[in-house]
Amino acid sequence: MKRHSRTESIAVSESDIEKKNEAPKAMKRGKKYTIKEYLIDYTANSNLHGLKYIGEKERTPVEKCFWLFMFTCCVILCAGLIRKVWIKWNESPVIVSFAENSTPVWQIPYPAVTVCFETKSLQTRFNFTKYYHLYNNNETYMELTEEERNMYEDTTLVCDDHLAPATGRKFSDGNATVENLRQVSPNITEFFFGCKWKDIPKDSCTDLFTPILTEDGFCYTFNTMGADELFRTENLHKEYKYLESINMSQSWSLEEGYPPSAPLETYPHRGSGYGAKAGLTFLLQTKEVHLDYLCKGPVQGFKVLLHNPAELPRLSQQYFRSPLSQEVVVAVRPKMMTTSDGLKPYHPSVRQCYFPSERYLRYYKVYTQANCEIECLTNFTYVRCGCVHFGMPHGPGMTVCNAGSVACIKKAQMELVTVEIQARLEEELEQNDTLGDARKVASQCKCLPACTSIEYEAETSQADYDWKALYNAYNLTIGDDIQDQKLSRVMIFFKEAQFITSRRSELYGQTDFLANCGGLLGLFMGFSILSVAEIIYFLSLRIFCILWRKRNSKKREIEIIHSDFGSSPKPIKFKN
Repeated sequence: MKRHSRTESIAVSESDIEKKNEAPKAMKRGKKYTIKEYLIDYTANSNLHGLKYIGEKERTPVEKCFWLFMFTCCVILCAGLIRKVWIKWNESPVIVSFAENSTPVWQIPYPAVTVCFETKSLQTRFNFTKYYHLYNNNETYMELTEEERNMYEDTTLVCDDHLAPATGRKFSDGNATVENLRQVSPNITEFFFGCKWKDIPKDSCTDLFTPILTEDGFCYTFNTMGADELFRTENLHKEYKYLESINMSQSWSLEEGYPPSAPLETYPHRGSGYGAKAGLTFLLQTKEVHLDYLCKGPVQGFKVLLHNPAELPRLSQQYFRSPLSQEVVVAVRPKMMTTSDGLKPYHPSVRQCYFPSERYLRYYKVYTQANCEIECLTNFTYVRCGCVHFGMPHGPGMTVCNAGSVACIKKAQMELVTVEIQARLEEELEQNDTLGDARKVASQCKCLPACTSIEYEAETSQADYDWKALYNAYNLTIGDDIQDQKLSRVMIFFKEAQFITSRRSELYGQTDFLANCGGLLGLFMGFSILSVAEIIYFLSLRIFCILWRKRNSKKREIEIIHSDFGSSPKPIKFKN
């Protein structure tokens, strides 16, 4: 048996020690090339066009620079085009187009019709012209009683703005003011001579028309929703009513329309056809002795407004006129806008409309742009003037304005329209607290249209209505009591049996956006969803696997080195 010398044992031990010292150096030297090799591995295996030429080792530097330049240009150009697609998707995702099928008129309500008399005070009850001169004469002013002054000041609220005396009361009891206006206004029997609905005469126009209180005073409305369905009565004051409740069951809603089970005769009344015999006809009357040419100027007659049944009419803003001794024929063309459910995820400012659940009105149950504007004007006027017009729906804690505040009300209406563009507001904001508060109220308005809206466009024509010639043709005697009577006839009907609805829908949805971006990325770079998975794989799972493999390899090398030293259980001792 051969015995090993001590020198041989020492030589083996020294060589093992050298290997042990060289192993860490080799590992450190290999880390310098890890990132480079990893990038080469990605470019060689990626499915993106051009990258494999950059990572191939046999390519010259010139070739690699060329492909790197081309790849960078494609990335920049593709990013610019995708940015344009993003801007288009973000700023104009909505398109308004015509619906594929026409809508019959029986699926929508007949327009609400509100009629107001230009003469606000019958001369036989309260001679406004007479009291105008008495009130504005310093000698006769003191002769007027307090009741007469209050009656005159209350009446000026529904006359032209310049007639309201600035020295009059700024505030008043709303109930007393409304009651005074009711006393001097014509009632429905003095206002209407006869009515027909769908060519069927009515015994009384009270079967069709209901009194309504507006900014223009007392008027009469047809087919408007009742107070309980239109207003949040729990938030309104209790001094007086704007509209009476309707005893008929109401099955229509602006968003859903009529349910399939709704009968033909329901409320609000629905259109059942087109032409004069399928519409509303009413005859208006007055007498020359009742007319007043000072309150509303030289033009006499009646104001008529067609509006959504879920809206409170504003005849101070828009209307068409029915002159005295004239017949007005009104052909109605509905204008309806709907919105697809695909736009619900978008912000209202992007789609430019509100769904019913997105906007709450304090005084109205139904959101429409007109109702929102009235409520906004009420709040703005109250902050600016400390009171509101009696015709504006308001809460129980708000004061009603009178003649002395008419100038402020008019100014507030103009300020609300221009509040966002008037530069002077910025200058006066720190000096006028009410103006600053009012601007905050205006900024909260944002009265966008409802996502489902209905408007009624009217085409009018008119001709002379000579009722006396008709009496003579029938050999009827014209009595002295109706000798000075003036009549006007209005006929309102749908022009066509069907109409085309407009519809808001997605111009660019998420699918369209991804398809456009994918097309650009595929065209310029050969990019796909698997390319994304590939990048995620190389940035996460592959790195983890490589590190895990290297760690295991390092452990095995260390174990091998330790196993080599394990043959000598005891350390070597040297003797001198």
